[in-house]
Amino acid sequence: MCCSLDFLVHFAGDTLQPHAASILQAVAASISHPSDLVQTAALSVIEPLLPYMTDAQVPAFHALLGALLPCAQAALVAQNEDLLGHMCQVLVEVAECPAPLLQPCLQQVLEMCMTIATNKHFESNTREQALQLLQWMAKFKPKQLTRHKLLMCAIVEALCEMCCEPTPPDYDDAQELPPQKVAAQALDVLALSLNSQHVVPACWQFVQAAASSPDMHRRAAAMMVCAVSAEGCSEALRKRLPQVLPLLLTALQDPEGDVRGVAAFALGQFSEYLQPEILEHYTEVMPGVFRLLGDPNHDVQERACYALDAFCENLEPSEILPYMPQLVEQLLLVLQNGKPGVQEMALSAVSSIASAAQQAFQPHTAVMLPVLHHFMQHPGKEYLDCRCRAIESAGIIVGALGAEDPVISPHINGMMEVALQGFSLTDSPDLRDHSHAMFAHIAKALGEKFAGWLPRVVPLAFQSCNQEDGQVADVDDSDDIDDDDDIVSDDDDSEDHGGGRHFNVRTGVMDEKMSATAALGSYAKACPHAFMPYVEQTLSTLAGMSNYWHDEARAAAYDSLQKLTLAIHRVFTPSTSTSVAIAAAGPVVLSEQCRVLVEAAMPSLTSPVEDDVSKVAVTAAAAALGHLLKELGQGAVGPIHLEAAANMAKALLENKAMCQEAEDDDEEGDAGDDEELAAEDEELLAAAADLLPALALSMGQDAYAPVFRSLHVEPLIARLKPQQPIALRAIAAGAVAEVAEKLGARMAPVVPTLLPLLLRELQSSDDINRQNAAYCSGLLVQASPEQATPFMPQLLTALHNMFRPEEAAGAQDNAVGAVGRIMTAVPQALPLGQVLPVLLGAMPLKEDLNETTPAVNAVCTLLMADRLTELQQHVPQIIQVFGQVAAQVTCPMEARSMVARTLMQLQAKYPEHMRPLLSQLPSEQQTALQQLVANGH
Repeated sequence: MCCSLDFLVHFAGDTLQPHAASILQAVAASISHPSDLVQTAALSVIEPLLPYMTDAQVPAFHALLGALLPCAQAALVAQNEDLLGHMCQVLVEVAECPAPLLQPCLQQVLEMCMTIATNKHFESNTREQALQLLQWMAKFKPKQLTRHKLLMCAIVEALCEMCCEPTPPDYDDAQELPPQKVAAQALDVLALSLNSQHVVPACWQFVQAAASSPDMHRRAAAMMVCAVSAEGCSEALRKRLPQVLPLLLTALQDPEGDVRGVAAFALGQFSEYLQPEILEHYTEVMPGVFRLLGDPNHDVQERACYALDAFCENLEPSEILPYMPQLVEQLLLVLQNGKPGVQEMALSAVSSIASAAQQAFQPHTAVMLPVLHHFMQHPGKEYLDCRCRAIESAGIIVGALGAEDPVISPHINGMMEVALQGFSLTDSPDLRDHSHAMFAHIAKALGEKFAGWLPRVVPLAFQSCNQEDGQVADVDDSDDIDDDDDIVSDDDDSEDHGGGRHFNVRTGVMDEKMSATAALGSYAKACPHAFMPYVEQTLSTLAGMSNYWHDEARAAAYDSLQKLTLAIHRVFTPSTSTSVAIAAAGPVVLSEQCRVLVEAAMPSLTSPVEDDVSKVAVTAAAAALGHLLKELGQGAVGPIHLEAAANMAKALLENKAMCQEAEDDDEEGDAGDDEELAAEDEELLAAAADLLPALALSMGQDAYAPVFRSLHVEPLIARLKPQQPIALRAIAAGAVAEVAEKLGARMAPVVPTLLPLLLRELQSSDDINRQNAAYCSGLLVQASPEQATPFMPQLLTALHNMFRPEEAAGAQDNAVGAVGRIMTAVPQALPLGQVLPVLLGAMPLKEDLNETTPAVNAVCTLLMADRLTELQQHVPQIIQVFGQVAAQVTCPMEARSMVARTLMQLQAKYPEHMRPLLSQLPSEQQTALQQLVANGH
């Protein structure tokens, strides 16, 4: 009967829909039948019936589940894997049905799936099938999972234990994943999809116990659990890093190669996702990685290179410099003796090290460039990924050191020729992707001298952008780190929220198109005059790429569009004109050529706020728009386009752009990828904030002031409310400051509303919030002293608290700047005898040296205002601080010049008092002052 029902439902489902409840009853009865064949046939009816399920049939389906669970229990007892696997497949299909078919039995269904998954007697494929429902629910209906807190804790514990299982002796890696990797994959999905509070506690409890176990499989599992939870639970792991990292570093020295390899993989994951906290431990991490680079186990070497690549990418030059000789020496050994997979990761590490070291890499280019050239032209198919990485490394090194470097310069033509040959000799989107990126680096380094290469590289970029996505079928996926890549989340960022332009599946051709799109902008910027013959086709190509299906390609198109427009502007604007000079001279009159580009670019950059659901793409569009407005200058863009830009900023600040509303419409939107979404929100709001001073520059202060008050101040006030995320409040405070700097006294009407919000941020637990609030408060007082006066006692108290020794350097520097601005704007509001010693005690500044200028200006103004008698007891301290500022070469020249002029005037006025004080300064400070005076500063 069930076979007949299966046939009828497939071909006459619409007709049978009124009888769905009766059919479900028949299926439930058949599932309870003792025959395996009948049960299997009954299961086959469920999937084709699902499209016809409505709320009316939900009770009947729940009765069916009531029959299914005992059947599953019996199959477990009988070890009937085929039937259990079929059940698991059907349950995933049931979960995908819009109707709430699983809700009342979800806990029992998941318990059944976990019983199957943790049964060591079952085949790996069966166990993997059992975890599919869990992973699907985590990705698409996380709230339903997290309602069962105890169950989720038990599931995470069970998955951690599965990670401890050894690989079965009969394991066939071509047919299946071993149980420990199946479990790790499921843990990765949970970490990415659920809030970390549902994952981290159980994982951490397991890691603590397993990391010191005598069983190597448990030690390896501890490291794997750390690795797969790093991305999804990054915020929670950052807080636990001081406890977790010692376990990981110990595992790097484990006697078992498998444990060392997984620990290196975990370190790479930590380096990618636990930024910037992981970098604070570079003195502990780097020696551990060095040891693994010489490991006899090639798999361990490969993962060590991956860890090194990920870790070094974000180091400062000063941090990486002490390790450079040993780093390069070890990597050269790997590149000379390793296997292709290890060499690929070593080449990737070279890229990260060169990017981090910048000029500090120069002493090593002579030995590294011949090695890179060897790999760039290696003909072996198994070395294709090495070719890609070598081309990438060559481009980064040229970009870091410049084309004029005497070691690099002779190699550039050879690099270009080898990469160009790859387009005709090898059909590889990955190779073309990295070649376009290298061309862009070299174009930036050569500038106008790159013009001779344009006829060869620009057509290749057009060709890449215009190819069909499916044109290249032979995409080599062999660039995985190792089999562990199957464990962590794929690079596929498939997202389809419905509506708008947003469907992302990462492919080699997509990356190639993105690199080619970005390269076109780099070529236009590097040699604008020589690029003129390609403008029309480039504009057409960028228009197409701005509507491409992948958001990163669209983002590259927006950035290249503003670069192309500015290139035209530079070509058809007198060379003496700069954006600063133009702004000072008054409204800009664009050339006809540039006006055409602006008319094309502006709608492309403002429309994504209304029709693009990708925050990445909209962020890029807003950033490109802000840069374009700043560079073109006042009056260059017409009122219609400026209105669109102002409305774009308003929508983004109000959280009403399509990309923001698409997220709000997602009922499961607060799942475990909250941290990634939060980062996107911060970048998007920062791009919107940068639009405001750009609008002020483009429109002019008088024209933008009413626009700011009518469109932008209220959304910024809302962003400063305490219920907003702390990082977004910091960005909002910074945005107000940037506008206040541009509008000055025109901010007066909104000062009484803004200062109370900033006073609260001055007491924030976050350094950046206090820093931005201090900067903003000082600017508002400077802009409107009268409106700020009622808040002065509270403001001074809050700022005084920021002069404590434990205060973050950047925050304290901005407090110094704020006090300086207040001293200048309302000197009568400050008790100088109390304030001045505190202010001087925090100088010279340590991090945000730009804030030296308002502080120095305030003190110099006091000194030159015939208040020397009042300040007499502080003069020795003032002279000491001024000497330090004069010798601080990284300090703004404006502040250093002010110090020198003031001291020179004081010496002329009070020679007997000043001469002994100045003579007590260290010789280097006296020399600095003399040089500043001699140079007319």
